[in-house]
Amino acid sequence: MSRRVRVALKVGVWAACLVPLAKLLYGFWTDDLTANPISYVTNELGQTTLRLLLISLSLTPLRILFGWGWQMPFRRLLGLFAFFYVCLHLSVWVVLDHFFDWREMGADIVKRPYITVGMLAFSLLLPLAATSTTGMIKRLGAARWRRLHRLVYVAAVAGCLHFIWLAKKVRVDPWVYAAILALLLAIRAWDAARRFARRRGDLLGSSRMDSTVGPSSRPGALLLLVLLLAGCASVTARAPGVASPTRQVLPNGVVLISQEHRASDIVAVQLWLRVGGRDEAPAELGLSHYLEHMLFKGTPTRPPGSIDAELEGLGGNSNAFTSYDFTHYDVVVPLSGLRAAAALLADIAVNAAFVPAELESEKKVVFEEMNLTEDDPERFLTRRLTEAAYVEHPYGRPILGTRELVGGLTRDTLNAYYKKHYVPGNMALVVVGAVTPAQARAVAAETFGRLTGPAPARPAAPPPRRLAGGAGEDVRRPEQQAYLGLAWHAAPTGNTDIYAVDLLTYILGDGPSSRLNQVLREQRGLVQTIEASYVPRQQSGLVSVTARLDAKHLAAAEAAVREVVRRVRQQGVTPAERERAIITAESTYAFDIETAEGLAKNYGQAETTWSLQDEVEYLKRLRQVTAEQIRNAARTYLADDNYVRVRFLPESAR
Repeated sequence: MSRRVRVALKVGVWAACLVPLAKLLYGFWTDDLTANPISYVTNELGQTTLRLLLISLSLTPLRILFGWGWQMPFRRLLGLFAFFYVCLHLSVWVVLDHFFDWREMGADIVKRPYITVGMLAFSLLLPLAATSTTGMIKRLGAARWRRLHRLVYVAAVAGCLHFIWLAKKVRVDPWVYAAILALLLAIRAWDAARRFARRRGDLLGSSRMDSTVGPSSRPGALLLLVLLLAGCASVTARAPGVASPTRQVLPNGVVLISQEHRASDIVAVQLWLRVGGRDEAPAELGLSHYLEHMLFKGTPTRPPGSIDAELEGLGGNSNAFTSYDFTHYDVVVPLSGLRAAAALLADIAVNAAFVPAELESEKKVVFEEMNLTEDDPERFLTRRLTEAAYVEHPYGRPILGTRELVGGLTRDTLNAYYKKHYVPGNMALVVVGAVTPAQARAVAAETFGRLTGPAPARPAAPPPRRLAGGAGEDVRRPEQQAYLGLAWHAAPTGNTDIYAVDLLTYILGDGPSSRLNQVLREQRGLVQTIEASYVPRQQSGLVSVTARLDAKHLAAAEAAVREVVRRVRQQGVTPAERERAIITAESTYAFDIETAEGLAKNYGQAETTWSLQDEVEYLKRLRQVTAEQIRNAARTYLADDNYVRVRFLPESAR
């Protein structure tokens, strides 16, 4: 869709949404608002709100049923107009019906069900309106933003109930709105069930993946000819009835991973960089993360603000994430926007402008991220644990950098880091969705295939220093409860032990039936919450156990955690625990790859930290892990002399 058409459509939407207000103003001017003008205006504003809300909710079902994508950029605009009219609707009630009599209004809200649910609908729309900006989408992250905005369906249900109960006599229109909403909800439920069934079929089919990533591991003349003609290396995993990822390397070194995934007519287009926090020199701390913030701020051909507008015009959204091992940029668009999305990512990958005003304004955003991390005890505990576990190693440095370094960051410093690391040989483009590998290859060659740059140079980091058993620190915090964290070095990606360590952490601390939950929470009452997790990074994995508890139980809880781990080392795990862990891992994995975006993320992380072949065979290898291998993993990695401890103590505790 051309920019001119998009502008014309947006003007049309604005005009259509303002027509109801214009009609009411004209009626007021001509004194033609019926014999009961307050009731008439209230009813018209309320119905306009419901109509706009239902129209905005119908845009995604239209895409699901017919594959249309042009209408998607207008969802937020329609939703904001619905909020505008509900504010007018409420204002009439507050000002004209009750003239700011707050006591009487409070009594009405309590006593009259239709007002109660109406106020509920309005309250639910408040956070949705407040977060209906591109900046808030980036700040919350696309996944959390989408989860929050599902509240719009609850608000719509409450709005329909409000209208039905408000009607003093039998009227058809409230029930028409309710029927339309029920139909829209049914379409979304059907689509969710269809996608879940397809993901479940893919998951079950993956157990039959008995080949490596490639149609054959034996090179032959035909395969060699294909490779020479394509100018790339490709790998493909095969399973009966299941689409497989294809890996290709463009002549300039950019890796392309693509997979056809037709749960819906959208495409996830992701750029992954083999550069992250571990690649930063001490004076460069936080630059990988800062680039994540700056790349969507503009290029010489895309001035500040135009990238967000372009993505909105495509009916898509964007996100980004920085780790110690990689940085990734994520765009999800309808199929019609595939080439534009790839061209956009290719542009920001090498042509970021770093406009000084944008560079400075983004410092405030990063400082706020630092504040949010420090204010959240669970996130901050994870950070302090990582720092304690990787002293004098890049994994122990803050991803966000420091306030001093970020505050003094200049354009030249950021641009030098960008030009050094954002080169084709460090890039992987992942395309998953309603697209064939041939289509993805053509788009990648046309966009990323034209990029040039020097060969990547990633310095080798020293191995992490061995942990001293029980070393750690105590931190005073304003919270009333204490927090405990223990961490052990474990298998890195690429090590075959990762599968056993993965299952071990599920057995130790995933869910109410896990060992740590049963012993520390259910039997001994030492903690309110406890869980175990495993982060398998490229140079060293980390197993951690974190708990929230009363300060008086800190010593006993730490001893109990070590006791549970020691028992696993000595006695192993039961077949039932192993089976439960595998089922839990399979379920978690299924939800991770349910969407094109989630599947692309798995492939991108695999490409930048281990290998696509390992990722494709993950479940197969997980199922082959024995109980004895899980026990051996506990013995190898969770020793008494291989952990660190961090405790958060309430400031009032002695």
